Amino acid sequence: MKCKTGLIIFLLLLPITTVSVGAQDQLQVLSWELGWDEDMDGIHTLELVNGDDIEDELIIFIDNQRMSDLNIELTIEWDSSDIPIDLDYQESITISGSTNETISIMLKNENGYVYDRSPNSTMMISVTADEMTLEQSTSNQNIEADIAVPEVYDLVVGATSRGEKLFAGSFIEYDFNIENMGNSDDAVDNPMVSIRSCPHLDVEAFDEIDGQVIAVGQNFQTKLKLTASSAHPDRTCEVTLSIDSSGNQLTSSVIIEIEVAAIDGTTDDSNQNNNDNSQSDDESIELTESSSLPFLSFVEFISIIFVINLILLRRK
Repeated sequence: MKCKTGLIIFLLLLPITTVSVGAQDQLQVLSWELGWDEDMDGIHTLELVNGDDIEDELIIFIDNQRMSDLNIELTIEWDSSDIPIDLDYQESITISGSTNETISIMLKNENGYVYDRSPNSTMMISVTADEMTLEQSTSNQNIEADIAVPEVYDLVVGATSRGEKLFAGSFIEYDFNIENMGNSDDAVDNPMVSIRSCPHLDVEAFDEIDGQVIAVGQNFQTKLKLTASSAHPDRTCEVTLSIDSSGNQLTSSVIIEIEVAAIDGTTDDSNQNNNDNSQSDDESIELTESSSLPFLSFVEFISIIFVINLILLRRK
C-alpha cells in the first residue's frame, strides 16, 4: 500500500519537476540580451564628412546576466548593393559574467556613392549575435534598423556661347544650364549677374529663373539675352552668373567673357579723352601760329619802309 502511495505521489510530481527544469533551462538560455544602445525605432540618417563621404557609428550592447562568461560572434548584413559601405566591428567578443558591454559598428564610404541613393529610400542593417560553445552556436539573437542617406544638394551651372559676335547697339544669346548633381530635388534662389568694366552691357531676364525647381538628375536649360548699348566701346566684358541652392544655400557661378565691337566713331572713353586733349593742343598751336602771322607781316613792312628811306637819303 505504501509503495502504491509513493508511486502515485511520484507520478504527480513528475510533470511539475519537468516544467521546473524546462523553465530553468529557458531562463538560462535567455539570460543574455542584444540591443541597440541608441533609439533606433525610426530611421537613422547617416552622417556625412567632406561633403559626400559617409562616416558614421552605430552602438549595440550585449547584457550578460549570467555568472559565467559569454562568447559571442557577430554577423552584420547590409541590404544595399548600390552603396558599398565598409563595416568595421569586432566579430568575436567575450562578455564577462554580470556585465553589460557596448560594441561600436563603424560605417564608412569615401567614394561619393551617397549621390546614387535617394534619402527617401531606406536600407536595412541586420545584426546577429551567436552564443558560441565549443565552436557551435547554442543560441542567437537578432536586431535590425532602417538606415537612410542624408539629403545632398549640388547645383552645377554652365554657359555656352552660340558663336555670335556682339556689336554695340545689338544683342546675342547664350545658353545657360543648371544641372542637379545631388540626390534631392532643389530650387534656384537669388540669381545674380555681375558685369565688370562694361556699364553699357546688360543681361536681360536672368532673375526670371528665381524659384525654378530642378529635379534630381535634371539638366535645366534656358536662353540668356546679352545686349550692348549703341554707346558701348570696343572692350572685353567679364560677366559672372551665379545662383544659390535652396537646399543648402551654397552658391554656384560661372564666368564668361564677351567681346563687344563698337560701331564706327565710338571709341573707348580713355582714348576719347586723349584725343580731345591732343585736339586741344593742336588748336592752341594753330591759334598761336595764326596770331603771330600779323606780327611778322608788320615787321617786314617797317623794314621795307626803312630800307627805302635809307636809299633815298643816300641819293640826296
